[in-house]
Amino acid sequence: MYPSDRREEDGEHGPIYMAIERALWALGPALLLFMVLGQLSTQASRQQADADLAMQIASENLAFCSNWGIPAGSAEHASCVLDLTGIRARAEQRVRDEVASQF
Repeated sequence: MYPSDRREEDGEHGPIYMAIERALWALGPALLLFMVLGQLSTQASRQQADADLAMQIASENLAFCSNWGIPAGSAEHASCVLDLTGIRARAEQRVRDEVASQF
């Protein structure tokens, strides 16, 4: 028998192999933790961006109707904002449908 055969039979490995194995066992869970934390922060930033966009669109809707001389707080202004919200929703749906049809 050769010396390398005895190592495999005894279950012994060289020091480099053992160092790499320890490093992998240490880095594996750390990598999973970083991936989970990264995913959570990405979701939080997406939700914040969506909320910011919704507020920006709402303020644009209010300003648009006010620019056309409809006084804010009136029934006509509320109707204008609702109509504009509907127009935006239908336009967004068209874009989504177009993107979905390309895939």
